[in-house]
Amino acid sequence: MIKKLKPFLFLLLSIVSCTKQEQQKVIERDNQTLKKGIEVGLIDSLYSKILDQERKLVIYLPESAKSSKRRRNQYPVVYLLDGDYNFVSFVGMLKRYSEMNDTKILPEMIVVGIESIDSNSRMMDFSPTPEGNPEQFGGGDKFLEFIKTELFPYVEQNYFGSKNRTIIGHSFGGLAVMNALTNHPEMFNNYLLIDGSLYFDNNLFLSNPKYKIEGKELKYKNLYVAIANTATYQTDLESIKKDTIRANRYVRHSLKLVEQINSSNTNLNMKWKYYENDTHGSTAFLGEVDGLRFFYSWFEFKAEHKYRTKYFIPQVPKDRFANLVKTHFDSVSKRIGYSFYPDEEWISSNAYMLLNYHKQPNQAREVFELNKEYYPESATVYKDLGDFYFSQKDTINAILNYKKTLEIKDDFSVKEILSKMK
Repeated sequence: MIKKLKPFLFLLLSIVSCTKQEQQKVIERDNQTLKKGIEVGLIDSLYSKILDQERKLVIYLPESAKSSKRRRNQYPVVYLLDGDYNFVSFVGMLKRYSEMNDTKILPEMIVVGIESIDSNSRMMDFSPTPEGNPEQFGGGDKFLEFIKTELFPYVEQNYFGSKNRTIIGHSFGGLAVMNALTNHPEMFNNYLLIDGSLYFDNNLFLSNPKYKIEGKELKYKNLYVAIANTATYQTDLESIKKDTIRANRYVRHSLKLVEQINSSNTNLNMKWKYYENDTHGSTAFLGEVDGLRFFYSWFEFKAEHKYRTKYFIPQVPKDRFANLVKTHFDSVSKRIGYSFYPDEEWISSNAYMLLNYHKQPNQAREVFELNKEYYPESATVYKDLGDFYFSQKDTINAILNYKKTLEIKDDFSVKEILSKMK
């Protein structure tokens, strides 16, 4: 009986041994995954001669910036104050709205989270005046000078940053946003003020001529004001405007700022929103979403919606897909401040959509040719054109484009096609 069990025991022990080995492999693999993690941002630092400090930065690069083939020459940059606790949620939102194929309503952007050294550093950096206490407040102009003369060049030289810039400040950070807007408006295109501490220094930005919006020329500048429901007494905005209750000051002062802007001839492009159901903290994320969508409301290519039905046939030249693309992205380039083309892969996929789904080969050819205009050094562009002309039995143009492909890149599959065509 025992002899009959021995092979079974040996087999069982082998199974147990293999199972343990597999479990160990799974554990090792999981540990490697845990160690690798998900990369959200890069930790960097910059020594500032102006501040005489080493300043910690956390930087997000769009996925395309990590690929030499897909990388753009420049990206808009968001300078995010209080980067230590705002960064992760902001980047998650930005990835959703700029990198997901079904929701590309914002451009891909670089995010530079600027961290404060400590709470004292934060109060010093963000406050533009000493408010009678120069040991604690009043370093705002030096902080902006650090951003302008040291941080801007560093980001633009090392991270493909452009001069299309946004600054975001929440609470006390809102003072830095307002100081930049009223006294250094050349620094940024977009200013996002989230429940700012406008009570600072006797309502500085509402009463002091140097810091007030009134009298400033702010054409081509954009401001979004997010106001949280922090009122303890009264919830009616008209009542809050008129009261003097200290607890209601965040709402009251923000509403007064909006009124001043609306009554001033500054040419500032401004939008505001009262987040009635949100607190000082929860308004930050919602304000960031709405603010960026306001700043870049012109970015989404809405005209492509016409082609969501396969039965759409353009009746005028401007509605042809290639013309819609060129018109839209010429406008985007003008607004963003540099040449901005859609991704090569995106153009190609739409050309194939017109060919195979819409059955409109002439439109497909126009889009393939537009891709060549945008990316004249890409072998893939000419390969696509060769394939297109080959499908249309235009052998001459197919051969020309296949040969151009080989001039740029050695491609065995293209050589094989040419060999068979001969």
